[in-house]
Amino acid sequence: MRKASLALLICGGCIAGGSVVVHGDPDAGDNRVLRQVMKQKLWAQQAVNSRPNPQQLDNLRSGKDQASITRSRGELTRLFQAIDRATWIRDTVAELMREDGDPRLAQEFDSAGHLRVDALRAAGDLSDALIDGGSGLSLADLKPGFDAVRKAQASEDRISRTPIGPNYPRLAPAALPIPSPFDRAVAKLNGAGPLPVAALPPIPGNDATRLHANAADLERQKEEQQRADAAPPSDIGPPIEAAAPQTTLTIANDALDIITRKRPRSITLREDGLFDLSCADGEYLVGPDGKLVRKEAPAP
Repeated sequence: MRKASLALLICGGCIAGGSVVVHGDPDAGDNRVLRQVMKQKLWAQQAVNSRPNPQQLDNLRSGKDQASITRSRGELTRLFQAIDRATWIRDTVAELMREDGDPRLAQEFDSAGHLRVDALRAAGDLSDALIDGGSGLSLADLKPGFDAVRKAQASEDRISRTPIGPNYPRLAPAALPIPSPFDRAVAKLNGAGPLPVAALPPIPGNDATRLHANAADLERQKEEQQRADAAPPSDIGPPIEAAAPQTTLTIANDALDIITRKRPRSITLREDGLFDLSCADGEYLVGPDGKLVRKEAPAP
């Protein structure tokens, strides 16, 4: 491999932005860079592999195990770092590919994009569970996650604008999850109030509007539940005609989670009054109130 002109900084195995500086023998420079890529990939994958499983997330939401909460806050930090590491790998490998057509570089480039999405989703799930469990997680604690997302998007924008050379392939940008996996956590922390500018990195207008909408939805759900809990039981009166089935799906409860995390290909009202949220991993049947009734196998 020939020495590549890179646009990143390797400094003792730490990611700090800037440019890659290769000292010493030019012929050995790329090998050192590739070894660093492998290290960063290993550390990022270890962070993703250590993410809590669904049962552990439920345990965190209960708020009963303080030791698990403390340990999970450290895991959240490592997941934030994994997002940055994956971005660094894509930027570095993209520069290496300018002078080397090794197909393994393209594989590492694509693999880092998938790894970053896994780290983002894992960090979003963990943030959400820690907030539910009363861990004391704050907007300031989530700021590194927003910083990592912003840097990742800036990196993909640069990659999409990279000119194509004689031996340089067109690189496909890796899409980041939409909506952001951190939206729900921020909405829970902030309620329906204004987003504190000092606690978060700059948020584009569309993102701020989306976060406000999520916060308002959560606040509305909370108020509806409080009214339902406080309503006195009504006396049993004469039989009344059954109400017509609802034909509108409330984007709340389980439906909100499914739409946010799985992005259904279609939403269909069935004859039995249930809504079919068709996702890649199955058919989620929810009631008009957004609560999951059951999951069926994917449609052929």
